[in-house]
Amino acid sequence: MKILKIQTQTQQPMPQETVPVESVFEMYRRVFYAGFFEQLSLTLEMKMAKRIFNWSVVIYGMIVQRLDDKGTQHATVTRLIPCLEKFSDHKRVMEKTVSENPGGFNRARGSLPMSVMESSFDHMFETLHSEAGGVVDGRQAFLLDGSTLTLPSTPELLEAYPPASNQHGFSHWPLMRVLVAHDLKTGFASRPVWGPKAVSEQMLTAQMIPRLPAGAAIVADSNFGTFAVAYQATQAEHPVVVRLTEVRAKALGGLGLNAGSDQKVLWKPSKHDRKSHPDLPADAQIRGRLIVRRIEQNGKPSKLYLFTTCEETADEIVTIYARRWNIETDLRSLKRTVRLQTLNSRTSDGVAKELVAGVAAYNLVHAFMEAAARKAGLEPRELSFSYAQDHVVASLPALMNATSPDETRELLQRLLRNIAACKLPKRKKRRSYPRKIWLRRSSFPKYPTKRRVEQND
Repeated sequence: MKILKIQTQTQQPMPQETVPVESVFEMYRRVFYAGFFEQLSLTLEMKMAKRIFNWSVVIYGMIVQRLDDKGTQHATVTRLIPCLEKFSDHKRVMEKTVSENPGGFNRARGSLPMSVMESSFDHMFETLHSEAGGVVDGRQAFLLDGSTLTLPSTPELLEAYPPASNQHGFSHWPLMRVLVAHDLKTGFASRPVWGPKAVSEQMLTAQMIPRLPAGAAIVADSNFGTFAVAYQATQAEHPVVVRLTEVRAKALGGLGLNAGSDQKVLWKPSKHDRKSHPDLPADAQIRGRLIVRRIEQNGKPSKLYLFTTCEETADEIVTIYARRWNIETDLRSLKRTVRLQTLNSRTSDGVAKELVAGVAAYNLVHAFMEAAARKAGLEPRELSFSYAQDHVVASLPALMNATSPDETRELLQRLLRNIAACKLPKRKKRRSYPRKIWLRRSSFPKYPTKRRVEQND
């Protein structure tokens, strides 16, 4: 088994020529080189119609739409028209008679095959992630976590993503459960997996594992600290660092688990594991280590139980797991800054494309953050994603109107300097006030009370 090593110290500045300096448009055109979509259409055995808003234009437009604060289709088409000549040789594009009416873009977005969207995302992720240098000593590590997104209340989405229910009845809004995996060092996200809220995050993990780079380690909290998840990961040759509940830890290592211990264990499935996963082989087992550390949680002393198949020292494993908190801020960036908390499309195919495009936009911003951090000798996660996105969006008009390569390069160098200045504060003490909960819109429709109905009558 290879050793997982995560570099935590600040990197030395790299030579300027190794930093990719380009705008969002230029970066997109470099990733999706000339002929990429023609080749993809042959691979997928699909015909790509010759139209103003072809596959390349639509995907770029959906990404720009997620980066823009307003995020309307009209604003997106307005941004697309000046650069259409570099995407399409359609007659109306050459004659500069393309209308700003978003109807054509909306129809093209609806007809875009989902397989094209997925293949394009995977290609972009592999290209940007490999350029970012997320590999350390031949190994990557990915943080795993899940969340829920709110969808419009339409008959199709209500059937595909049934609303949640409680003692008061069913909610009004369809809910989508999403599982994401983000690079521990750079923050780049692989293509997410999703399903109805009734589908557990552990079940979605089986779909996520094949999408991770070969040999990448998985770091996750106690929700993923189950035998099934660990077994699926190790069978696919992915090391794990997962937190266990106290009950699972005692069942695995015995009752005498002392803080500071690090013992080798052989994890075998329980009766409940086999009942929940009847497809587990009869000889299924995992060899690993159980690490116990004393921590303070919510102001009270507690114990941290970690199961790992990595070969680092116990202190290094604890340090790796401590960086798991980054996935929480990554989810916040996706849901609030990229505005994926509530999707707007009214069909199952539409919300899927919207979600994938939003994560692609998130990765493009992280590509700029990685380039700026590398140039300044910082870690990408030391920078603010929200501020970086603001600078990327603000730079778009000036970059599109640049009249010379020297002017473009100067604007891009300024963009990287501005992003590098967006450093997150290093707090040595806990906040002096409790963190406020980010309010979400009500999960239930508001109906008039009986008294108000009687008054209206």
